[in-house]
Amino acid sequence: MANPFSDFQSVVRENQSLAPFTWLQIGGPTRYLVEPNEIDELAAITAICLQHGIPVRVLGGGSNLLVRESGVAGATLSLNSPVFTGIRREGDRVICGGGVKLSHLITYAVGQGLGGLEHLVAIPGTVGGAIRGNAGTEDGAIGQVVHSARILTKDGSITDARGEELALTHRASGMDGLALVEVTFALTPGDPAALTKREQTFWILKRRKQPSFPERTALAFIDPVGNQAADLVQQAGLSGVSEGAVRMSSTYPNFIIASTGATSSQVLALLERVRTGVQDRSGVQLQFHLQIW
Repeated sequence: MANPFSDFQSVVRENQSLAPFTWLQIGGPTRYLVEPNEIDELAAITAICLQHGIPVRVLGGGSNLLVRESGVAGATLSLNSPVFTGIRREGDRVICGGGVKLSHLITYAVGQGLGGLEHLVAIPGTVGGAIRGNAGTEDGAIGQVVHSARILTKDGSITDARGEELALTHRASGMDGLALVEVTFALTPGDPAALTKREQTFWILKRRKQPSFPERTALAFIDPVGNQAADLVQQAGLSGVSEGAVRMSSTYPNFIIASTGATSSQVLALLERVRTGVQDRSGVQLQFHLQIW
């Protein structure tokens, strides 16, 4: 088949490794890596994929992504150009691209004297990824302050949706679309100094429960309602266990650490081993936090 993206050669690259895009630094190539500069480009390329039966995936910040060494077929979209990473304020609302880092959004909102996001300060990844997984803490989830969103659909069109239409639940969403292009947050006015102090407090508290994200580290499991995955792993005697060059952290038992030579099969074997052990010990079946490609 001739290259279906001949009109978009400046933003489409073939057979590009996805390992550098993930925190674990593991994984093979994608057939097409797409880095559009405009929403129209994104929509047109997505429509071409549908026309030619090319599967489409969307990269986030890579903090919760595991790519198999065999790589992925089809096109992988990376929304890292300025049109997808801008942030602006309109009254008590903040509007940002889906490719914005969540930490950057929080810093911006707090600096503008707008509260409602600061408890999420230590969560890695992009805004789009955070909403798709309805990221949150015991103080609330990001979905609670989402007013509306612009969504890239599977046929390449752009549609608008209200926050409630995203069907956000515990660490998940029912969003029927490929990617969040733009998100509007409804926030609460406050004193910037007080909000900054609150943000710093949340940062300190969160850092006590997780590593400072060294290279090749990723969160393994979603916290079940009413439990902490780290506690369940530790109670099952599985903190520090390893498979090949991959191990569960001894200090932060819900984090995976990958060393040189680590492979996706080792990560998957470790995840299954720990999940089985936890279920045998507590009856709780943990769900992967990592997305497996």
